[in-house]
Amino acid sequence: MSTGANPPGNAARGTARRRLLRLSRIGQPAMAATLAFVIAFALAGVVAAFVALQWQTAAEQRFARRAAALRETVEQALIADEALLRGARGWLAQAGAADPEGWQHYVSGIDLENSRAAVVGLGYFALPSGVQNATPAQPGTATLWAGLTAMPNTAPRSAFGQSAASEAARRYAVQTGNAGLAAEPAADNAPPQLMLYLPAYVPQTVPQAVPSAAAAPAASPAQRPFSGFAVASLDPQRLFEPILAAQPDLALDVHAGQPAVELYRSAPTEAAEVTPGTRFEHIDNLAFGGATLTLDASTDGSPLLTGAATCAAAILLAGAVIASLCAVLAYRLARAQAACALAPEPAEGGADLNEARMMGIIRSSMEAIITVDETQRIVIFNPAAEFVFGLSAMEAIGSPLSRFIPARFRAAHERHVEQFGATGVTERQMGHQQRVLFGLRANGEEFPIEASISQIRDTSGKLYTVMLRDITERLRAENSLKRSREELRELSANLQNVREAEKTRIARELHDDLGQQLTALKIDVSALENRLRGAIDSDSAERLAGMRKLIDSTVKAVRRIAADLRPVMLDDLGLVPAIEWLANDFTNRYGIAVQRHIHTGNAAFSSPAATALFRIVQEALTNVARHAEASVVVLTLEVDGQHCTLRIVDNGHGALANPGNSPERTRHDKSFGLLGIRERVHMFNGTVEIDTAPGEGFAIAITFELDALQSEETAS
Repeated sequence: MSTGANPPGNAARGTARRRLLRLSRIGQPAMAATLAFVIAFALAGVVAAFVALQWQTAAEQRFARRAAALRETVEQALIADEALLRGARGWLAQAGAADPEGWQHYVSGIDLENSRAAVVGLGYFALPSGVQNATPAQPGTATLWAGLTAMPNTAPRSAFGQSAASEAARRYAVQTGNAGLAAEPAADNAPPQLMLYLPAYVPQTVPQAVPSAAAAPAASPAQRPFSGFAVASLDPQRLFEPILAAQPDLALDVHAGQPAVELYRSAPTEAAEVTPGTRFEHIDNLAFGGATLTLDASTDGSPLLTGAATCAAAILLAGAVIASLCAVLAYRLARAQAACALAPEPAEGGADLNEARMMGIIRSSMEAIITVDETQRIVIFNPAAEFVFGLSAMEAIGSPLSRFIPARFRAAHERHVEQFGATGVTERQMGHQQRVLFGLRANGEEFPIEASISQIRDTSGKLYTVMLRDITERLRAENSLKRSREELRELSANLQNVREAEKTRIARELHDDLGQQLTALKIDVSALENRLRGAIDSDSAERLAGMRKLIDSTVKAVRRIAADLRPVMLDDLGLVPAIEWLANDFTNRYGIAVQRHIHTGNAAFSSPAATALFRIVQEALTNVARHAEASVVVLTLEVDGQHCTLRIVDNGHGALANPGNSPERTRHDKSFGLLGIRERVHMFNGTVEIDTAPGEGFAIAITFELDALQSEETAS
């Protein structure tokens, strides 16, 4: 027995340990894949929950804004109904309450059945016989009534006008002179209704001779004697159903008074019946005519309807796919690591085999590969390099690398290789941004290349391998694209100038030619009206007056169109007054307040620059009106040193911004307004910065060099 032999027990134990190690390494890939899947899917679940919560919050905020707008709409409808009642009181003041047929004719002319008003009946309630200036608690007797419903006081007196709400409404109407609102509860067969009371005053007579030179002060509404009440009956169904028709997904409950009287309850929506669950609710109080209406608006807030569940499901699905990919990748990496650990030691001929494999990869590569030694002489020259440089490998191997480098770059290249050999650091990496290098073909032609370099040490010393790519066609395409982009920008600038000139010409022709003709036509119509006054009937006189009003409105329309095309004050008064006019016109049109901070000092802008700044502001305000749903816009124009800054910020719903300061709104694939702004800014070498986020408004800031906005005469 040899002393170096292992006992049989030790060999068995070594074999068992190797088997256990092999089994443990075989199980590692599955464990790594499972762990990777669980972690990735858990992260996707967290992201999905966060996005769903934010989505629900945004949906609830949108509902709150809609409910607030609903309150304003109801208030405007009540104001319109009050205006109709005031018109009826005006008729009573002229015709009196002793003309029932005239009253019926007046109310039928209003056409309550086809009108948008909620009024279903109009009447006049005189004071009780023999009572002068009765208290507001006395409803009086229904003297006149007409409309879609029967006279209210045909029922017992307890059924109409005697409630505490009606007494309070009449008292409010007498004290303030405005309409008082009362909610009448449902009777036996009659639904609840709203009543508007408006005091009808005794006409005041003016004495023939006034002893005092000073006129007597007018009596307050509470002091003036009144003869009764003009009354309007409002149907809650007609009041609230047209408002809800525009928003069919909302449910509305309306109550009034203390104790609360239910005036209206909308039918449950289809979504609430199909998917009952979470609901958004907003309660608002509307004070009108001395009464308070409680508006309880609600809508289905189920994540299935708001889109939160769909978004979360999409994120979870994407997370599951990504988690599966991570699991597969982790499994393959762990399996490769285990295979390397279990692989046997390479045999003596393994080095030759690896070298053969490496040479096979180098020869089949589509990139040109050149390997040089420490003296920078070529030792490997693959077929792709033969094609790029135009000579065979037999001619290239053994020659210096400088043969393929233009003479002006050879010294710099040698220093770079020496530095790389000493430090291992290089700025030349394929695919990374780097300056363009140049190579030299066998026929003496220079061409641009992109290259990366690596090094390795073997028994003979260091070897440097360069992988390079001919980028002649790519640079040609990039230069062509750059020239095309510049030509398109020049064409866009020229189109902007031509368009602005055409707008100016059309605006001038509208203002000068058409405006003067309309003015002359108005003068002729006025002269004709004066000449024929007294000689024509009232119908013809009214037609002439209508023609004069139509000419006036046409003149205003022509001036407005001309101002929209090209404001005259932009050419006459300058940029700042034109922006002030534009902001005021924007507020008048859309009801959005514009806070202005304009500080230009003594800076004078050239005509093209003033036009560009004005159009940028106009386009930005137009985008706010169309998309932002904002209530306030802050406009800032400042000149600071050698820079001019224009900033426009709104408090609207904002937008989703992608990298590169190029925002895209969720409901619009492209924003041509922003593209137009960018082109105008580019004409004067300015920069555009956009800051926005969902629910946090939209801000656009533009910066110019002041010299670019001034003409040569102004700058000098």
